[in-house]
Amino acid sequence: MRVLIVDDESAARVRLASLLEEIDAAGIEIVGEAGDGVSALELVRQHQPDLVLLDISMPEVDGFDVARHMPHPRPLVIFQTAFAEYALQAFDHEALDYVVKPVTRPRLAQAIERARTRLTAQDPRKDWDSGSLDRLGNALGYQPGRSPRVLVRAGAAHRLLPLSDVMRFTAGEGVVYAHTATGQPITDYTLAELETRTAGDFIRVSRADLVNVSYIERIKSNGDGSATLILKDGTEVRVSRRRTSEVRNALEL
Repeated sequence: MRVLIVDDESAARVRLASLLEEIDAAGIEIVGEAGDGVSALELVRQHQPDLVLLDISMPEVDGFDVARHMPHPRPLVIFQTAFAEYALQAFDHEALDYVVKPVTRPRLAQAIERARTRLTAQDPRKDWDSGSLDRLGNALGYQPGRSPRVLVRAGAAHRLLPLSDVMRFTAGEGVVYAHTATGQPITDYTLAELETRTAGDFIRVSRADLVNVSYIERIKSNGDGSATLILKDGTEVRVSRRRTSEVRNALEL
């Protein structure tokens, strides 16, 4: 079993490696360790591990973000969390597992054995989407933290893009783009997720557009109940009739 360890605390990574060696030194190969989410995604892409021991609470790119952005085929995941053990059935349903910090040898051994069983099954790697990750997060009382940067695709990898560089996010044909002065990289978040993460700094103006308030130059009425935002670079963005009043109130216009 090829295992990747992800934790922003070096002592936690050392402890997990030691526990894995105690559990099954011959049957487990640690293919790498990562101290942050972006590095974790790169190592998953490079090494294609069977299993990732993934810390939930990490700055900027947390464990749920890493799980959401993993390339296909996704490895199995054992989350590490400080929350109480009351959501095991939710993880069973999603074919995932978790261990509570501080991680103990018996609990980790149990999780490793469950992962091994799934890996030998006919279809061991059940995929997950944003909906299933949201259900798991809700079961654990997880709330995504605010960050001044957002993950976007960079070829086969990912990079962190400052939100201050993003004029707006747009959705089309199942893809969300981050519009900057130099390009339109794709992000794997939905507009609804980005709206929550950027509340106060970005405003939803239609089903397909989420706009950075700091880039708005002015707003003009279209005469049919809708409006148009004029951004500082001259871009025009239509505000739906349903959201025009909300947008004007947010902009205090």
